[in-house]
Amino acid sequence: MRIAALLAAASVVVAPHSLAQDAPAPVPIAEWPLEKIEAMGREIYIQDVAAWVATDALIAHLAGAQPKGIAGWIVTGDGPDRLVRFVTRDGETISAGWDIMVTAGRAGPVKVVTGQPLSDLEQARFRARQTAIEGIGPLRCSPNLNTVVADDPDGDGWLVWLLTATTDAKVVPMGGHYRFHISTDGREVLSRDQLSNTCVSMNLDPTGSQGPTAGLYVTQIVSSAPVETHVFLSLQNRMPIYVIAGEKMFEVLGDDITIVAAER
Repeated sequence: MRIAALLAAASVVVAPHSLAQDAPAPVPIAEWPLEKIEAMGREIYIQDVAAWVATDALIAHLAGAQPKGIAGWIVTGDGPDRLVRFVTRDGETISAGWDIMVTAGRAGPVKVVTGQPLSDLEQARFRARQTAIEGIGPLRCSPNLNTVVADDPDGDGWLVWLLTATTDAKVVPMGGHYRFHISTDGREVLSRDQLSNTCVSMNLDPTGSQGPTAGLYVTQIVSSAPVETHVFLSLQNRMPIYVIAGEKMFEVLGDDITIVAAER
């Protein structure tokens, strides 16, 4: 979530006046099995870490200079190790700029690949990112958003998340995240789910009178269970998130979701 502060030109920027203040009527989202929610939350976390450490490595490589023409990044690969490819734009031409392999959460050397064309699959992945950005809804909880693009494990097309960014390590942004299902060619929004009804940010207090924050509680009204961003935020902040959804309370502990209470 700190990428926006490190590389502002590569994050999604929304106009400050568009940040949502009012709470509209909740719109139910597509419901997923808990196993998929856990897996997709883990995927978001892996990609977010990869993009974050790769961004640090790129900025160090460029001695702090702003990368010229940078338009964003794509993260490819499966498992814990990922390739982060930073993409540049020259007019209408999109091409590779720098490649960084991230292994076990650590960035390797920066490889300059300026001008190398993207493969058809890479183009579709990046296009899906752009299509989601263009289709964002009215709820905006931060002037910057981060993006994650993944294969849909249950079918064709892409899953794209637009994630509320923060530059404050003591703030956990629960609200404002979006999930998109984008067509295989990356051009069409097949569905859009707003994963919260309002902007909700929670503060972590490591020096509070009651001791460090041990867990977070949130009410989820657009679904009957936690969503993948709860898993991502639990992994990122290394603490449980308790989610009240429908008639149940869930504990999200990393990428493991359990029901801890239910109305009878």
